[in-house]
Amino acid sequence: MQETDPRLRHWRTRLAARAEEAATAVGAIPGVAGVVLGGSFGRGEHWPLSDLDLIVVSAGRPVADVAAEVDQCAYQLSEMWGTSGIYTAVDAGRLTFDAGEVGEVDGDPAGHMDDHRWLHGLDKVYGGRPARDDGGVASALLELSARWRFDEAVVGRRVTTWLAAADRSLAEAERRADGDATGAWIVVRQAATAIAEVATERWGERAGSLGRYWTLFKARARRHRDPAFADRLLTAAHAHPAPRADVPEWLADRIALSYEARLLVGEDVTPEQNARDSQLAYAGLYRHRFPRSAYAWMRPPPDADARAAVGALRELAR
Repeated sequence: MQETDPRLRHWRTRLAARAEEAATAVGAIPGVAGVVLGGSFGRGEHWPLSDLDLIVVSAGRPVADVAAEVDQCAYQLSEMWGTSGIYTAVDAGRLTFDAGEVGEVDGDPAGHMDDHRWLHGLDKVYGGRPARDDGGVASALLELSARWRFDEAVVGRRVTTWLAAADRSLAEAERRADGDATGAWIVVRQAATAIAEVATERWGERAGSLGRYWTLFKARARRHRDPAFADRLLTAAHAHPAPRADVPEWLADRIALSYEARLLVGEDVTPEQNARDSQLAYAGLYRHRFPRSAYAWMRPPPDADARAAVGALRELAR
C-alpha cells in the first residue's frame, strides 16, 4: 500500500488551524465586523487541498478600503503557508459587504445577481458559519443566504447571468480563433464552465472545487439522469480525459498530490480524470496571470476547431 504523502498527513488539523489563523488575522483589520467561513470548509465538505473562503462584513469604513486590506492579508497568509510545502489559498477580499447592504438585499436578492459580489457571495456563504459576528452581522448574512440561495427567482437570475457569461466567452473565442488558438480554447472552456453552472443551477445544486470541476460535474449529471448532456458539453470543449500531456514540474507535482488527496477522501476518480481537471483549471489560471503564455500543455488538441466548438456550445446554451 502506497504511503501517504507527508504533506497530506493530519490535513484536517492543518486546515482547521489555518482557518482559525486566517479568521483572526482578517478580523483584526479595522472596519471588519463580521467574518463568515464559507465554501467547502464552512460546510464541512472540504478536502485536503481546499481553499479557505472568508466572506467579510464591514462597518464604519468604505467597503473598497476594507476589501483591499483583506485581500492583502489573504495573500500574505497563503504565501507564508506555502513555505511549509503545501499551499492553502485564502479567497477573501473580493466578497466584502457593508453591514447595511445585507438588509437592503434581503428585500430583493434576485435583483442583486448582476453584482458579482452577491452572485458569488450568496453561494459561498451558503451553509457556512460565523468566525466573527459583531452585532449579529455575520449571522444575518448567513440567514439571508439560507433563505434565498435556492429561491426560484434567484436561481432564474443566476441562470441568466451565467448564460450571459457564456455568450461573452464564446464571442471572445471567435475573435481569438485565428490569431490566438491557445487563448481561444481557454475561453471556450470558460464558456463550457458557465454552461455547466447553468445546468447545475437548474438541477438545484451548487458547484465549486475548480481543481476537481469536470469529474464532479459529470457525477452531478449522472445523479440527475442527464449524462448525455455532460458528454456533449465535454466533447464540444475537448474536456474529456486524454493521454497525459507534458506539463511543468510544479503542475506535475500538483496533479500527483491532487490524485492522492482525492483518494484520501474516498472520491471515485481515475488518474486521467484527475489530470484533466487540474490541467484545465491551471491553464485558465496561468493564462490569466501571464496573458501571452502559450505553452504546449495549454494548447488545444491538434484536431480542435474553435469555431465548431463555439457553434456546439451555443446549441447547448439554449
